[in-house]
Amino acid sequence: MADKARMRENGTLGAYLMGHSPVDRALLARLGLTTDEFVALALANPDDAALLAALRGRGFDEARVRRWCGGFTKNYATFIRLWDIDEGYRAPNAFQRPVVAFARVVEAPIMSAFRKISPAP
Repeated sequence: MADKARMRENGTLGAYLMGHSPVDRALLARLGLTTDEFVALALANPDDAALLAALRGRGFDEARVRRWCGGFTKNYATFIRLWDIDEGYRAPNAFQRPVVAFARVVEAPIMSAFRKISPAP
């Protein structure tokens, strides 16, 4: 999410959403931050270690976040497979190919419209 915050700032976020996804929202809720607060912290702390120190300085239930992270792979397995296909780490199967092709055509305009009508929390 820190990478997405920095990508948003330098204009390279593309079709990705920042703060809208169920994963982003789950992390933000556990950190007690809004999207804009998280982005500000990520931009003020250019590496992950500094960002973690800043988050700890603000205070959050670190044990709760660690439990959520511990179940991440299991709880978000479907998302992870889709991200891997989207980012080219995994080839889509025969059924997924036409869906992926269609999604690549419509993804950017849909996500752009979504950002305009539904600001991130």
